[in-house]
Amino acid sequence: MPNYKMFEREITSGNHRSYHVCVEKFGNNFNPKSKFYPIDQALSEVKEDFSNYECNITLANHTSPNDYFHISYLAKKLYPPYVQRNILDAFDINVNFPVIYFTRQFPYTDTFKVGFDQYTYQKFNSKFYEKVMKIIDKLVSELNGVNAIILAGDFDKEGNFIDETINVEIIPYQNKDNYFIIKDILIQNYEVVEDKISRYDKMFVNYEIFDFCWHTKIKLYNDRKPVVKFYRTYPHNPFIGYHNYK
Repeated sequence: MPNYKMFEREITSGNHRSYHVCVEKFGNNFNPKSKFYPIDQALSEVKEDFSNYECNITLANHTSPNDYFHISYLAKKLYPPYVQRNILDAFDINVNFPVIYFTRQFPYTDTFKVGFDQYTYQKFNSKFYEKVMKIIDKLVSELNGVNAIILAGDFDKEGNFIDETINVEIIPYQNKDNYFIIKDILIQNYEVVEDKISRYDKMFVNYEIFDFCWHTKIKLYNDRKPVVKFYRTYPHNPFIGYHNYK
């Protein structure tokens, strides 16, 4: 059965929206009439132990034309704290560095997305590196604590980094003050539509960490302005009690 949903909404000028459904493991999680069902059943044919991972499925919609699945060690008590080699091999994720999560289109294409830390990113000699470091420095210095900053990029089937975009995903300490700090940072530094992000203000009037997990993503491109998105879980925060999560 699904554990929770994560809603994703673009807060710059685009209209992207989607939601990710997290399951304990793939297989028998949905009604056979559901659009999730054939993806969930197909992925269940991979006979690996997913008990240490977050498993998610995202369906295509009118703003996003493809189906995806995601696997992450996110906040799990796994050591070393990365997606293990057997899981990467099972889904043809052909990279040789510590992986925080990966995303694949379903059915598979020749590319995939992988999340990693800034120390791994430094080795890619990316054209975005200096911009990314400035973003990280600003966020760390102005926010009242950060749970994690995860970078993510695209790779070809041989595992070569495609240096055309980079995601900077920020998971601050989960409190009202940090929401309004990051809201101001995003409005001042990116073309965030204030009316869009302000729709979340009412959710933080009496916010408690138990209510939902939230984070933001800044995506840099070669040939266009950055895109910014806001994420929140529903109906609760599934990460309460995980190591060092605040």
